[in-house]
Formats: sequence, C-alpha cells, structure tokens
Amino acid sequence: MSTLMRAAALALGSAVLATALTAPPVHAQEAAAAEAAACSFYANAPYMSGSRTVAARAGSSGCPTNWTFNAYLESSRWWGWARDSHVRWVGSSSRTLSAACAGTHEHRLRIVGDNGLWNSSETSREVTLHC
Repeated sequence: MSTLMRAAALALGSAVLATALTAPPVHAQEAAAAEAAACSFYANAPYMSGSRTVAARAGSSGCPTNWTFNAYLESSRWWGWARDSHVRWVGSSSRTLSAACAGTHEHRLRIVGDNGLWNSSETSREVTLHC
C-alpha cells in the first residue's frame, strides 16, 4: 500500500476507502447508461396458434452480448400465474414461445432483461383464450 493510500485509509476509514477504490469510474457508468438506452425489448400479446396451442413473440434489439433476456409465457390459475413456457437468450434476438392450452384462462408474456448493472421487465397485455 502506498503512503498516499495509507494516509487516505487513516483519514477516511477503511469502509469509505474500499467504496472509493471499488466504485466504477464515472465514464464507465455513463457508457453503461448509454448502452442501456440503446437496448430495447418487447413482449407481444399471446394468441391462439392451432386449436390447443397458445403462442407469443418476444424480442430485443440494439442490445450487446452482456444483456441476458428471459421470456415467460404464463397463464392464470386460482393461485396466481403458472409458467407454461420459458426461453433465455443473450444480446439482440427474437423468440416465439408456445405451450399447450386447455380450458379458458388469461395468458400473458413477460420478458426480463438484465445486464449486470440494471434489470428491467415488460409484460404484454393479458388475453383471455378459450382452448
């Protein structure tokens, strides 16, 4: 440890010094914010695909490979939302999720994006489908 660091540790205390040494530089935070603004994603409303299948499309664009996306096709149940289908991808892409369907339920598609610093989610509108 340099003399300057030792003096700073004594003056500031170890917790403050550790925070100062491990915080990302301001220019890195600005770059990450610009990257997050350029990355967009969507979750389309579910629809009937065949007589007993529900499907929905999710995607992302302008997203670098440090973004991970999880999309969930869900249906309503008396206890909450059941996860009927799941897909994961990295960066910019689009996927169609599908699942078997029976009875009458509300369906929705959720997408969650995460780049390690931020996470964000979007949910499609809920659609009642009669299978």
